[in-house]
Amino acid sequence: MTESEAKLGVAVVGCGTVGGAVATILTRDAEILTERFGPRLELRHVVDVDFANAEQLGLDESLLTSDLDTVLADASVEAVVELVGGTTLAKDIIARALQAGKHVVTANKALLAHYG
Repeated sequence: MTESEAKLGVAVVGCGTVGGAVATILTRDAEILTERFGPRLELRHVVDVDFANAEQLGLDESLLTSDLDTVLADASVEAVVELVGGTTLAKDIIARALQAGKHVVTANKALLAHYG
């Protein structure tokens, strides 16, 4: 498999302003991202408890779930992007993702400053 054929399954956890924008970019600009960075980033799941923003953004309904356990058990997900914010729930999500063998990306400066 060549680098351009490689795929990386991604789950975004948190679909607010930032999470929704990340999910939109991953779906709308997939070809551009692949051309620029190599492996195709494939959005597999968007995890949240409220999907009003996801629906407003027009994200594919089949991607939406509130079941983090199922997402973490999904072998097609190699990376979890934590975008819920705060230091309690976010810490739990990151710890569980790492325990499940997933790569983790976060923009959570407060969590990293406190626990980093």
